[in-house]
Amino acid sequence: MKLPPMNSLRAFEAVSRLGSVTKAATELCVSQGAVSQQLRNLEDFLGRELFIRNANSFTLSVRGAEFASVVQNALSQIAGAASAITDENSRYVLKNSAPPYLAVMWSIPKLGDFFERQPGISVVMDESADLVTFQNDGVDAAIRFFDGNDEYLESTSLMKIKLFPYASPAYLEKHGNVESFSKPVGHTLIEYFAPRTVSSQHIHWEDIVEGSFEEWNVKQLVFPDALQCHYAAIHGQGIIMASMYACDALVESGELVSLGDQIFEYHNQYYFVFPKQQRVNPALYEFRDWLEEISSPYQ
Repeated sequence: MKLPPMNSLRAFEAVSRLGSVTKAATELCVSQGAVSQQLRNLEDFLGRELFIRNANSFTLSVRGAEFASVVQNALSQIAGAASAITDENSRYVLKNSAPPYLAVMWSIPKLGDFFERQPGISVVMDESADLVTFQNDGVDAAIRFFDGNDEYLESTSLMKIKLFPYASPAYLEKHGNVESFSKPVGHTLIEYFAPRTVSSQHIHWEDIVEGSFEEWNVKQLVFPDALQCHYAAIHGQGIIMASMYACDALVESGELVSLGDQIFEYHNQYYFVFPKQQRVNPALYEFRDWLEEISSPYQ
């Protein structure tokens, strides 16, 4: 299959669409003579005149109009396909790992704002408590809870963990407020089971309550993860000690009520990290800057 010269087809398409050699020359950024020459080359290639040329008129012939329709459609499809590939190449996919508790309670609900600002970037949030190695797990970056010191990682501080007590309005209506968290007489305390051997950073209710739970007639509910603790608190089962970042939206919606001032602040923080020695995903810095912005109230 032998195709006509592409430059001739482009000139013919422009002239047939615009109805003028002058306008076509302007659009193609060439001279009128160059456009006319391309039209003659195309007619020589086809062995047929495509225009009816008179002293005062220059119009498509019947066969020329039929050919123009085909050429315009074909070039339009090529341009559309090229544009689609260009748009696809301009999109970036960033895979970020984050603890399930942080992802579900804080980052995922806010991702819509990021997508509005950066429509060319897709974020895959890997909700995992596993420590990613960045070697064979396909992760570009991670939100990690540690002291920020790792010679192999670029680390950006996101937020400090400040813990406050929260309960649902239904729980408070039934049991009343807490006069003293060191002596929470008759209340139910919701606990996240995190053995000290697993997480020395975790703050337990027993670190706050003076004496034994039996002494103050305290009930304790223990759940295997922080998300279950939150849902138990929302449904009025007791008082949870949790971070502001995870509960601000729940307080705003009225599902939880903040019961007091700051209780504890962890020594470690959440950091956004990625390896120093690897090719960086171009979307990574946009995502990091956005995370820094939305986490600034919790510094």
